[in-house]
Amino acid sequence: MIGLLQPKHLAAAVRSLHSRSSLEIHKLLKDSDDFCIVYNSEEEESPQKINVEKLVEMLPRHLMAVAMADKDDKFQHLLRGIRLLQTLCDLTSRHTKLEQVLLDDVKLSGQMLDLVILSMILLGGNRKESRNSDNDSLLDATVVASSLYLLHGLISPNYQDLVQVLLVHPMFDEFINSAFGAVHNVVRSLRAKLLHRRTDLPKKLGASTLEAASVHCQQAEAALQFIHSLCQHKLFRDRVAKNKELCGKGGVLMLAQSILSLTVAPEFVGASVIIPSISRMKAKVLSLLQHLFEAESVSFLDEVAKAGNLHLAKTVASKVLELLRCGLSKASKASAPPGYPMGFVLLNALRLADVLTDDSNCRRFFTEHFSMVLSAVFCLSHGDFLSMLCSSDLSKREDDATLDYDLFTSAGWVLSVFSSSSQLVVPQFKLSLHNNLAMSSYAHQRTSLIVKVMANLHCFVPEVCEETDRNRFIGNFVSGLRKDPTSILVNLLPATSYTPEAQRGTGVCKNLRSLLRHAQSLIPTALNNEDFVIFRVFYDQLEPLICSEFEDCQAQVKQRKEPLNPNNVGPLENSDVRVEGANEEMEIIERLKESDVDASNLETSGSDSSSNRGKSLVDRAEDEELVQKRFKGVSLGEVKEGERAKTFLVFETQRKKRKRSIMNDDQMAMIEKALAVEPQMQRNSVWVQLWADKLSQNGPEVITSSQLKNWLNNRRAKLARANKHTGPVRDNNSSGDLAESPGDENNWQQKPSTPFIDQAASSEGLKQGQHVMLMDERGGEIGKGMVLRTDGEWYGLSLETRQICVVDVMELSGSYDWSKMILPYGSDDVGRTFGEANSRFGVMRVAWDVNKLRSQTV
Repeated sequence: MIGLLQPKHLAAAVRSLHSRSSLEIHKLLKDSDDFCIVYNSEEEESPQKINVEKLVEMLPRHLMAVAMADKDDKFQHLLRGIRLLQTLCDLTSRHTKLEQVLLDDVKLSGQMLDLVILSMILLGGNRKESRNSDNDSLLDATVVASSLYLLHGLISPNYQDLVQVLLVHPMFDEFINSAFGAVHNVVRSLRAKLLHRRTDLPKKLGASTLEAASVHCQQAEAALQFIHSLCQHKLFRDRVAKNKELCGKGGVLMLAQSILSLTVAPEFVGASVIIPSISRMKAKVLSLLQHLFEAESVSFLDEVAKAGNLHLAKTVASKVLELLRCGLSKASKASAPPGYPMGFVLLNALRLADVLTDDSNCRRFFTEHFSMVLSAVFCLSHGDFLSMLCSSDLSKREDDATLDYDLFTSAGWVLSVFSSSSQLVVPQFKLSLHNNLAMSSYAHQRTSLIVKVMANLHCFVPEVCEETDRNRFIGNFVSGLRKDPTSILVNLLPATSYTPEAQRGTGVCKNLRSLLRHAQSLIPTALNNEDFVIFRVFYDQLEPLICSEFEDCQAQVKQRKEPLNPNNVGPLENSDVRVEGANEEMEIIERLKESDVDASNLETSGSDSSSNRGKSLVDRAEDEELVQKRFKGVSLGEVKEGERAKTFLVFETQRKKRKRSIMNDDQMAMIEKALAVEPQMQRNSVWVQLWADKLSQNGPEVITSSQLKNWLNNRRAKLARANKHTGPVRDNNSSGDLAESPGDENNWQQKPSTPFIDQAASSEGLKQGQHVMLMDERGGEIGKGMVLRTDGEWYGLSLETRQICVVDVMELSGSYDWSKMILPYGSDDVGRTFGEANSRFGVMRVAWDVNKLRSQTV
């Protein structure tokens, strides 16, 4: 029977064929003359024959009809159908008929996309109580993850392409609402399973229970990873931020709260999959929140506050604070790193804290609760403090990883749970490590984020802050220094790792000075000058307060200073007399008030959500001078007029030359390489937005499209002026500075332009399957190959960030023995030469710079 169109025949075909791998179906189709497959049906005694082309045309509508039916096993059948569709999508590159039907037929492609959206809608709402069994919740989780990853086979493996297709779909809002809801249901069922095991299974868990929990956890991580990857693109996250269900009504915040509340029961402590998977989920949801909170189209937290759900944001903030407390406690302990990637939990928590402390909705919450944690960190012994926050070579660091989700294997294992046959081997999905962040870069980012958070908390914005918030952070910080640090941080260190209370003041001041010096060395690559200046003012205000609070610091100061001579009316030359107070508590309050009267160094202009504090260097210099005079008793007579005039001229010169650094050297290299391909980038708003997003992912702060466009216009103006006087030049503004105006010509140099290959490709222009020629540094031909991947991660390499792609080399030039050539991005995993790469992959698969690839026509 050919061309089976009845639902029962389609159902039988799905049940029989879903377990066949792509290689098996490929062999069956290769041996068939009429594009038909013969299979054995449980309902029929004799073998059945079906035309695969007709099967593909009918399958999406058949699966949607099954999903809408009221049957107990409908999700099992839906998963079988999704598994079969994925297998057929994998075969499109080998069979032209499948490619024409699955990918070129617009109507059928729309039906398959509707199938995915319907699956999300069905699994994104409130689930029935009858589906609370372990097997049912595991099945639901697998259908959610499989449906999402099916989009890669239906549309494209590149998330950028997925975003463009989803954004124009008429049911986009329904899709994102349901997708977030479905992932939330998966996380809730996982949390209930882990809590259930903790209370109801006092004995050691069996292998099958651990295996099911591990698979469930991996399904949840895979689904969250998919949503997180979509939200990394600006257009997508802007639409999410505008969605009332996800933003105003707290859908995203409730998902984050559930993930951050996941705990591991004692029975699962030994599971090598569950613990790191949960940790990576927490890291990804923190990154997801950061992306949404920084959306330019709308203020996420303002919308939450308008809807009356700010309590949800504070609940999530409390979870973030707990992660920071635990993370900083572990970071202070020198121990061996774990053998499996746990994700950037601490780093992402600090990034999110940087955003939250710069927002008026959450700043006071962090001021009240995070000040004590920071106080405890500064109470560490000087050696431990240096190794934690002032070092480029840490004893351990966090590692991130991406889960390589295998839809076919994952769905097969879960379906075997419902069959009488023996279960398959538990799928252990491969993890692609993200080791492109060097140890020094990780350490510098962690330190700079702590400095930025402290600057945010110390900064006072008159337009949005209440008067009671002024100097609240510095007061809480000093109060925290009086507490036992072991009661604040997680007790992982012996008492000897903290400065003794008798030496607390001296130790904290020493740590502050060390951090101040180290932070200055991070400008401008990892830290903004604006944040450093505010942190410096914080230090100048804090040090005299600590000296007045702690006797050891007072004694040290008195030993360093000459005593005041009561017989002299004026101050002694070169003396530095500290003003004493009677009551310590009153002294702190009075000095804070005096500093506010004499200095406005903490007040800023502009929005509280902006990183621009709005003060010039000369203003801050004057403020710091006033603070120092107030707290240290320095008389005007101690400063010579010539020195003061010289200092003012220095600051005035800096003010005139002031630039705000927003790009580090790596970002400058990226944008210069892009400008070589697209020199008129400022005229293309899509390109400007794309590169603003790319640059933001590789620097200390978010770069908006308007900022990048201004930078491009300034750069163009400089080049035009230089061309007028000296001929063509290329801007070498390697610091990534933004001038105040296009007329600012300070600190830029002229450099001869660098030649580029005329037909060199760009990452946006390359496509999977495209034939290219590999070139060396001098433009000589190395070989020919075909592009395999252009985005995502490949063995720890971020392809888009580094502007590289993965190429399968088919032929090497005969001029040299290139098989022994050292690869530019070689490693033990992928091989360090063409020969080693061939032995590992069966083909010379290498990573290559896109500007060293030349498109070829075949």
